[in-house]
Amino acid sequence: GVTETRELKPNGHEIAVTNANKKEYVKLISQMKMTGSIRSQIKAFLDGFYDIIPKHLISIFSDTELELLISGLPTIDIEDLKANTEYHKFSLTSLQIQWFWRALRSFSQAERANFLQFVTGTSKV
Repeated sequence: GVTETRELKPNGHEIAVTNANKKEYVKLISQMKMTGSIRSQIKAFLDGFYDIIPKHLISIFSDTELELLISGLPTIDIEDLKANTEYHKFSLTSLQIQWFWRALRSFSQAERANFLQFVTGTSKV
């Protein structure tokens, strides 16, 4: 392999990482690793996407709203979710866990989707 140096910001090679700037460093390195390294693929995807749906029409939606428009409201199977849940410092028989599952069963499908969006970052399982 070839070692390559990429600056995260202008003249970044001259800046030492310290306690004062470590949050900015982590933010910049995360952005580079998660999006910067695949920038050309993201651009190609977006160019094609915007050919189908113009950017000015889609930009009014949040990412959650767009996911809902594209995929629809999911049907969330509480029993499947319960069967595939790992517990730490609790068990299925813990009173708090029983309350949790009872509350989740009382949610509408939209509320369940919102719950999944909150805990996993997506409204689908």
